[in-house]
Amino acid sequence: MDSKVCRDCGHARPLTDFTKNSNSRDGYAFYCRDHARRRHRASRDRRTGGPRARFARDTVVPVGSKWCPDCGTVKELSAFGRNAGNKSGINSYCKPCHNARGRTSKEAVGGERTYHLRRRYGITAAQADAMLADQGGLCGLCRAAPAAHVDHDHATGAVRDLLCFNCNGGLGQFKDDPALLRAAARYLEAHRAGQLAGPVPGQRR
Repeated sequence: MDSKVCRDCGHARPLTDFTKNSNSRDGYAFYCRDHARRRHRASRDRRTGGPRARFARDTVVPVGSKWCPDCGTVKELSAFGRNAGNKSGINSYCKPCHNARGRTSKEAVGGERTYHLRRRYGITAAQADAMLADQGGLCGLCRAAPAAHVDHDHATGAVRDLLCFNCNGGLGQFKDDPALLRAAARYLEAHRAGQLAGPVPGQRR
């Protein structure tokens, strides 16, 4: 076999027009390279909210300026945010376009709250609300104060319960170490027992 029919255009094309695909029976992609690129661009546009502008070769970008691929505009560097992940240290997109991309990403997963919960803890807003309902709205540790924070295992990332501000912060101060927490409990109990037994020698009354 030296040719293959592209599923998009329906034309028989040489195998060199297809990339390799180990999941396909014949070992080649379902779409020719041209239509695979079109599909990739269409998928990206759906995720980002529209086609990106193309950089014209005759576009002049003065020193201290940068071209934004989303709005296709040359702007001063002050119009771009910082990004330590880029070699230049500057975002690829201007601030308005960067913010618009962020909103699109958050809306795609069900809103800003779900976006942050999923990014940090791997749960949705609906799952967090269900946990809160199961706990009766109260902290999963002290069972007294309102639950306001997602508690998770820093070693595994697994979500445990929803805790109040003090309990969540307290576990963090003790580094989520059960041995350290037990030692703290013994310390408090020993001193409380000593207080009940009588004043400490040398202590003023």
